[in-house]
Amino acid sequence: MIWNFRKPQEREEVRQLARSLGKPMKYAQFLLGRGLNNLDAIEDFTKSNLKTLPLPETMPGMIKAVKLFLDARQTGKLVAISGDYDVDGLTATAVLTRILNSLDFKVTSHIPNRLEDGYGLSSQAVEELHQKGAGLLVTVDCGVSDFEAILTANRLGLPVVITDHHEIPPILPPADAIINPHLGGGWESYPLAGVGVAFMLAWAILRALQLKGLYPQLDPPLVDNLALVALGTIADMSPMIGTNRTMVRHGLKFLSRSTSPSLAALKAAAKLDEGRLLSTRDVGFQLAPKINAAGRMGSASPALELLTTDDFDRAKVLANRLEEINRNRFERQLKLVETAMELLEDSDPQSRTVVLAGENWPRGLLGLVASRVAEEVHKPTVLFTIEGDIVVGSGRSVKGFNLYSALDDTRHLCLSLGGHSEAAGLKLKYENLELFKEAFEISATKQPQVSEEEVLVDLTLCFNELNVLHRYFQELEPFGQGNPAPIALIKNLRVTDAFPTRSSGDKHILFRFSDGTQTQSFMGYNMGKKIDSLAPYLDILLTFDNNRFNPKLPGWKLLDFKPSASNL
Repeated sequence: MIWNFRKPQEREEVRQLARSLGKPMKYAQFLLGRGLNNLDAIEDFTKSNLKTLPLPETMPGMIKAVKLFLDARQTGKLVAISGDYDVDGLTATAVLTRILNSLDFKVTSHIPNRLEDGYGLSSQAVEELHQKGAGLLVTVDCGVSDFEAILTANRLGLPVVITDHHEIPPILPPADAIINPHLGGGWESYPLAGVGVAFMLAWAILRALQLKGLYPQLDPPLVDNLALVALGTIADMSPMIGTNRTMVRHGLKFLSRSTSPSLAALKAAAKLDEGRLLSTRDVGFQLAPKINAAGRMGSASPALELLTTDDFDRAKVLANRLEEINRNRFERQLKLVETAMELLEDSDPQSRTVVLAGENWPRGLLGLVASRVAEEVHKPTVLFTIEGDIVVGSGRSVKGFNLYSALDDTRHLCLSLGGHSEAAGLKLKYENLELFKEAFEISATKQPQVSEEEVLVDLTLCFNELNVLHRYFQELEPFGQGNPAPIALIKNLRVTDAFPTRSSGDKHILFRFSDGTQTQSFMGYNMGKKIDSLAPYLDILLTFDNNRFNPKLPGWKLLDFKPSASNL
């Protein structure tokens, strides 16, 4: 890990800002380092007022889409919502289903089975929805790459609205309206998740109905659904800036205090305490995996039913089922990680990419394991499951590498391809697998060499500043992509103890450090392999982390360590 440091701030400017805020110098130094250099900017950032959200009608395709929905409502047409089977797609489907139902639309929903149907909207699904009486088809978190399925809808005379956030393919499908931030209008600077785009559509429909006097209620059923927007946006690892940050910040508040049957049951299954503000970590590590597990292991129906039910007893049953499915997913994932790591030993260490394939690997686990492999070797990784003469793959990127751009150069070999810079899904004939490996490797050389992971250090601290600053940094949440959690350096700490935790073999290391006046303990997750690089005195990197699982550990996570230069 390469340690870089933010540009030093002028001491007098730091002093003035700290005095104006009535807060510590180091807190002011952090804000200035992040470009927040005046009180108005800081207030806008910390409050993230919902009134600052851009109006949804300004998104390309939105006005045309809203007209189709108003026509469907007036004529009593059945609106069919087709979403993806991950958390983003499921929450997007749930948001649109809940809000359209409350606005007196006739609604049905469809989520493909990952194992049977594959990714995205299929022609078969379009035909089935048409047979069910659908008069308007809307996709959420998918559709922009589903050209054949949209042609099928055209042939059947079924109007289609695509809402998606994935990269735009060279040729757009012939839908009646396409809503995607990448189409421009200034929205390309708002990196919405699929659920964010669905929420904007629902908001635009509500505004149009109110304008026409067709929905006069003063308290529309909209903002409560920000809890689902937060779930999907965090799970999809969308940048936590701008519109996303505003919706997630408020969505976490709604999620924390929500007593809806679905969310209450989900929080109870995750053993999250009622009454406290949930963090992005709670969502990413506790709630999202349970929702995701159903779609990864087969049918996502239990997850969608949970997110849309208003029955307390049913919600409890569904949440417990998702918990069981998630445990099974975790066990199978561990086995596949072991298999992939063994295959990795035979790969070329000089290659810029990693491509691994195996017979009948679980489709739903490919992305998770690809992420683990990419993290291990710091190379963009694609894992394929071989299913007869077809291979289905999922790819994950590393920081500084645009995965979708690299894979786009292999499109001529793919039966299907979709995704964005961080993750992608694809399918090709088995006979083209070796050609794909070569093309992917060549394409990767067009991008800058991805070196060792780099981190940008915000502050140099000492132990007695950690607790004070932790309280202030909580005001700046949510952190995530584009708005990383604070990273702090503490120098010249004496290692008083370091040993593997009993439950993890030699995988995790528990450290105890002393600065001469006090001792602090930190868990070094996945640092077992670095045990040989320990020295009597270390410099350590910590990142802000709302650790609510072990109150004995401070609210900071150990990122890395190096021998202290002053004691070499």
